[in-house]
Amino acid sequence: MSTGTQRVLGELLAVGRLQAFAVSAKGFAFDPRTGQSFSINETGVRTLELLVETGDVARAVERLAADCEVPAEVVEGAVTAFVHQLGRYLA
Repeated sequence: MSTGTQRVLGELLAVGRLQAFAVSAKGFAFDPRTGQSFSINETGVRTLELLVETGDVARAVERLAADCEVPAEVVEGAVTAFVHQLGRYLA
């Protein structure tokens, strides 16, 4: 697991950026800081929930891999990309 990915997640959590999102079960997301809205697919919603809940990329990957019955290596790549995309968007 990349320490850079965990660092990005830690920074987002430390300033409350991920916790502030309003996300519906259908994936409609609203960023109250910017007023922007966007859509996240079902897997993305679950990933975001796990990242906020665990605060740890590796644990989120393990749980998502088990939930989706997908190899952890595949999930890790997707979660890493998702965290970095959130980091770019929310910076």
